[in-house]
Amino acid sequence: MRPPAGSTYDKRKSDRKQQVRRPNNALSVMAHYPELAKAFMEFNRHLLYFNTLSERVVELAVLRVAWRRRSEYEWVQHAASALEVGLTDVEIDHTAVESVDGWASEDALVLRAVDELHHNHGWSDGTWSELAEAFDTRQVMDLLFTIGAYDTLAVAFNCFDLPLDPELEGKGFPSEAEG
Repeated sequence: MRPPAGSTYDKRKSDRKQQVRRPNNALSVMAHYPELAKAFMEFNRHLLYFNTLSERVVELAVLRVAWRRRSEYEWVQHAASALEVGLTDVEIDHTAVESVDGWASEDALVLRAVDELHHNHGWSDGTWSELAEAFDTRQVMDLLFTIGAYDTLAVAFNCFDLPLDPELEGKGFPSEAEG
């Protein structure tokens, strides 16, 4: 799905930059349905600006969702964001590898939480226990809703066959990414 001609959305980057950019293709596509866009953006605003998780945890989760859903659009957008919050290129590429070996325990837990939701549509008692030890209740809820929201977006981007934004063309999944 292509953005409608003449669509105008301003996108604010996170608090790291606070600058207005050219509307990206995802926001421009939402111009087809302004009421839905407004409702979703209000929800997503919490995930972007008031999330109790660190930006690192959020970006790890979103990258893993993007890889699991094979959403190149979501992957490319969040690989750039992940670099801004301190993840390395190696770490970003490693989120697209089945194994969680080599990750710090909290990072591995986040990646496993995404994997378990993807495969089982829920978390086991063991995963809930590990998450409750690593994070407080609000953080666990933010993790769940972050994974769910970006899973929804990944599916939508794939269904819309959303093209990469011009400045990000030529980027994509790591070449050795397993699926």
